[in-house]
Amino acid sequence: MARLFSKAAGVAALALSLLAVTDAQGSAVAYTGTLCKDYVNYNVWLPNNYTIDMVENSLAQQGMTGANLALLQGNCFEPFMQYVCSSAFPKVESTATANSFNVRFSCKSTCQNAVSQCSSLLTLGGKSSLIPQCDGVIAGTTVTVPPTGIYFQPDGACNAVKSLGGGAGAGGSTGNQTTHCPPPFITDPMEGPNGGPTNPQYCFGGCCIPCPAQYSLYREGALEAGFKITNTMRAVSMVFSFILMISYIFLPDKRSHPSALILFFAICVFLFSVVVIFPLVDTRAMQCVGPINPSTQHNNIKCAIQGGMLIFASVGTCAWCSALILNLHLHTVWNSAWFARKYWLLHTVCWGFAIAVTAVAVGMGEIKWEYATLCLISQDYVSQIFFYPMAAMIFPAFMVHIATFFHIARISAQAGVDSETMSRSTLSAGAAAVISHRRHVMMAIKIQWRAAVMAVCALLSVMFYWLFYFLQLKKIKPATVQPHVLDFVKCIKSGGTHDSCVDGLAPHLPPYGLMIAAEFLVSTIGTIIFIVFFKAALVREWADWFGSIGYLLKGKRRQKKEQDQFFVI
Repeated sequence: MARLFSKAAGVAALALSLLAVTDAQGSAVAYTGTLCKDYVNYNVWLPNNYTIDMVENSLAQQGMTGANLALLQGNCFEPFMQYVCSSAFPKVESTATANSFNVRFSCKSTCQNAVSQCSSLLTLGGKSSLIPQCDGVIAGTTVTVPPTGIYFQPDGACNAVKSLGGGAGAGGSTGNQTTHCPPPFITDPMEGPNGGPTNPQYCFGGCCIPCPAQYSLYREGALEAGFKITNTMRAVSMVFSFILMISYIFLPDKRSHPSALILFFAICVFLFSVVVIFPLVDTRAMQCVGPINPSTQHNNIKCAIQGGMLIFASVGTCAWCSALILNLHLHTVWNSAWFARKYWLLHTVCWGFAIAVTAVAVGMGEIKWEYATLCLISQDYVSQIFFYPMAAMIFPAFMVHIATFFHIARISAQAGVDSETMSRSTLSAGAAAVISHRRHVMMAIKIQWRAAVMAVCALLSVMFYWLFYFLQLKKIKPATVQPHVLDFVKCIKSGGTHDSCVDGLAPHLPPYGLMIAAEFLVSTIGTIIFIVFFKAALVREWADWFGSIGYLLKGKRRQKKEQDQFFVI
């Protein structure tokens, strides 16, 4: 605490009891500003040639503008404003001695409370320069008390301002400052530990981004409409893949090699598509638990089940797709049906690998919702658990596929050069073998081109989705996007519309079109394999199958009559 002596001309000398005595020129004036009108109702000490407006303009230049302070809501706003106002405007008190006054400077406890409540928020918003330095001198006091300034003061001998609306001072309630959260943000119910933020990843300054968070960061209704389209496409794929799966289960000769490979692939694609039932029933219940928190396997059993199914089906699809590619290569290039005798090995590797990856994801507790309408593995571990194991199958299989088509191209080129109109009897044994192999390759292409097209489509879809996930989706992680969300809040508070403000966020988020395209592409896999494999022959086989079932369901008398007619003939 310091004592101020006033002269007739309004000039005073300031004697400090806590520091070495020095001289300062200034005066006590009534507060007439706007920044601290809810906290200052006393005469304040100003250096000579300074005014209230000059002090507040200086604060604005340091970043304490209305737009920045509007971000400091909830638990931060009150202690920070107490720190700013008590520091910028020392309190002048009368004493029993004529023309003598006490000057109270800001409390160290006020500074420390502002640091504890606001440092993370200020750092997040890129305003770390505003974090108080409680062990240093009070900002601006080197002008008031040159050259050393004044340090923050102990409780009982300092300027402990309170909210004029009834706040409890440093560390107290928010007084007359109520948290106002502009749409789309909602008020934080403060359900975290010790009454803290409900979810620090999605809440700051007393406001939270409602779950699903991404929906608020794009134009209104954009993600809802986009993901409704992708879900519809996945539902169509579910129906088509189910038809194909049932066809290969019930029709004769479809459970033998190599059709069995297509059957197992179709089963995986059906499981991959059928998970769309979860968000179709209730999309938000799949994504969120409560108004703020996203779903995880720990707080939402439906998320755990759906995520486990999606992981198993995705890995299984890639495994059986790789098996199809390898079988095509062995049959076309080497004229081998090795897999036909090793189905026990295929089942062990393909189903076992899918089960192992799913078990690791569930065991680590990493299944959660982060994107679109389905739960998957968290971005922190999705590459290690999910994409890298699939890549270990996809990329070698893709290289084998390229080798197969190079072989096909070479054999096809030879077919254009060599004449096959010659009698085999006029050819040498070597030439006859070449022609025989060429005919085998052409027959393999004719028989298995559908499997080849399907494998390529599946691989391209998975690779495109992986690249999008790896290169773009990390932009939407809460820790990455939060600083830009604060700019969005500032835009909203300054009167901007939701759509105009999210346009400023666009460079920092995954492109909307690319996001929908990635989800749409993987949602079409079931439709693609149906188009490729459901040929006219399957329709005829279904007709024959239903005809045979109808015959078996006829009465015994009619069957006997038909048998008698046969024997009469």
